[in-house]
Amino acid sequence: MKKILILTANPKDTDNLRLNEEVREIQAGLERARKRDQFEIISRWAVRPDDLRRALLDYEPQIVHFSGHGAGTQGLILEDGAGKMQLVSAQSLARLFKLFQNKVECVLLNACYSEVQAEAICQHIDYVVGMNQAIGDDAAIKFAVGFYDGLGAGRSLEDAFESGCIAMELESIPESATPILKKRASSGEKVLTTPQSRIFISYKRNAEPDETVALQVFQSLSQQHQVFIDQAMLVGTPWAERIEAELRRADFLIVFLSERAVHSEMVEAEIATAYSLAKEQGGHPLILPVRLDYQEPFQYPLSVYLNGINWALWQEDEDMPNLIEELKRAIAGDTLSISTEQSKADLLQISPQPSLPRPSPFAQPVPLEMPEGTMDSESQFYIERPQDAIAIATIGRRGVTLTIKGPRQMGKSSLLIRVIDAAMKVNKQVAFLDFQLFDQNTLTNADIFYQQFCTVLTEQLGIPNRTEEFWQQGAGNNQRCTRYMESYLLKEVGGSLVLAMDEVDRMFDAEFRSDFFGMLRSWHNNRALPTKRIWKQFDLALVTATEPYHLIANLNQSPFNVGEVLLLDDFTPEQVADLNQRHSSPLTRLQASQLMALLHGHPYLVRRSLYLVASQQISVEELFAQAISDRGPFGDHLRYHLFRIYEKKDLVQGFLQAIRNNTCPDERIARLLSAAGLVRREGHIVVPRCQLYADYFREHLYG
Repeated sequence: MKKILILTANPKDTDNLRLNEEVREIQAGLERARKRDQFEIISRWAVRPDDLRRALLDYEPQIVHFSGHGAGTQGLILEDGAGKMQLVSAQSLARLFKLFQNKVECVLLNACYSEVQAEAICQHIDYVVGMNQAIGDDAAIKFAVGFYDGLGAGRSLEDAFESGCIAMELESIPESATPILKKRASSGEKVLTTPQSRIFISYKRNAEPDETVALQVFQSLSQQHQVFIDQAMLVGTPWAERIEAELRRADFLIVFLSERAVHSEMVEAEIATAYSLAKEQGGHPLILPVRLDYQEPFQYPLSVYLNGINWALWQEDEDMPNLIEELKRAIAGDTLSISTEQSKADLLQISPQPSLPRPSPFAQPVPLEMPEGTMDSESQFYIERPQDAIAIATIGRRGVTLTIKGPRQMGKSSLLIRVIDAAMKVNKQVAFLDFQLFDQNTLTNADIFYQQFCTVLTEQLGIPNRTEEFWQQGAGNNQRCTRYMESYLLKEVGGSLVLAMDEVDRMFDAEFRSDFFGMLRSWHNNRALPTKRIWKQFDLALVTATEPYHLIANLNQSPFNVGEVLLLDDFTPEQVADLNQRHSSPLTRLQASQLMALLHGHPYLVRRSLYLVASQQISVEELFAQAISDRGPFGDHLRYHLFRIYEKKDLVQGFLQAIRNNTCPDERIARLLSAAGLVRREGHIVVPRCQLYADYFREHLYG
């Protein structure tokens, strides 16, 4: 007689599962089976690690069945002494089952993301079943019933596995490809090929066709490869850490890019992380971009990551088989189909304005504008603040330095665009430099950086590049760069030149930052010298989020404390009311006040809220009820911040102090959190920037 040991665990801090029903259905199926006398069922509930070990010792079963939760690479979830989640690693499970390799014939892990554990255990056990993604209760129960119906009929373990999968298919359950059968090499060929590549799938959650296409590709590729998709992580999973770990291990990042996905902060963050890791890890993960009926040019910064590599295109459901085959070929070493400059140009023919969600009746007179990225200088949704008038008046003068400061997503770059527009209207030439264009290698090598800096300025002005000639003249980088500006660029321009620089915070990590900013300060000072009159035609406009004074050794060498310095603030209640009116008033006066209380006038989040409600993508009630949900209106934004901060333990501790005690004693940490847009100062105290951040990060940060 064969013993079937059924072990279950559903810790109270995880989602509730229908484990009772699963065990009852298994028992009922075997009781009516033709070979029922050949099996004995032993059940153990709320299993802790010691319970697992002792049950194997006490009963020496031939089949071990686990029902509960899995957490992929983090382990299988059992319970601790308090009934809460306790992770058990794949390595520990493999070592345990090695002791019973002459007794246990099959292990069935009926738990989400348990393929990792199955792979480890099958080193010692002939047959192991795991799940390559999340599996719902209905699918898990139906697979288990089908599996034991096959065993009860006297069929082999392989046939029983197939019986379980067929049971799901017959019920039209779409997860029939989720169970994976691993077979120890010494027992013969594996039923399914061990995954050859690790693949990370990135997509815009809660968007169509993004989610549907991503899941279909996931289902197909999972049959041969180890594929991760952030679809359903367990409560308590350290989400941001898991995302970073999966990207670091991945061989490929498949990213689906629709009209909505290209504006997703989280999709952008995953692409940026993969791009950075590839430089660090010799080309892995390789990015495979798939355009989902999207034929517009990529905007910055996606253009930096994606323009130089190959793309694939999906336009309708009928394209799915070809897309899957194309991705399989790319994983095997081929290239994606849109691979030449001509094929990209053909794809990016000027297309009509992207369609927007159907606006509600009260919004119809006003064409809505998506609240993403830098705003057009003529946007009717741009809210002018007192600093705007000062900035425009400043750039209208000759020989000025202007610094725009403020946290992330405050509108600094949009104001800079308006400054540039105003400068051009008074016939000034503009060279615009976004420091995100410089990769990390450039920012660690002064010789490379200064030459690239001059090259980009030259290209912006549309004049011949003479950097190599000037660099052959000797002297240091600051002297060469200054000579290039004074003796060549300013003379070639002949009139006023505005050097507008965005995201200069990128320079604060460079070892040569003081030298570079000292050079900019010297350019500012040169205007006062009678022998340097050409510098009077030079204007400088800087945008920064970080307070730079603690990063520049000598404040007399800083360009950030001279000229006109503007600090941008969150919207006031009056400005929120104005923006609401420009969206044709989708919020009542009371609801606008509630939004202000939740977001404290956060410019981007206020605009996002009004856009979503005005375009009828969400109701006002849903906006507030789902505010801190990962799948709510701000989920993408909140997850982005969590992803960026989780591994910086000093920032996490400082942020938690601000949330819990309205304080952050470490001034450096307070400045960094403020630059990231996570906290603000109220007199002598430091508080979360808005109530939304306080509520969300109180639940998701630990320390």
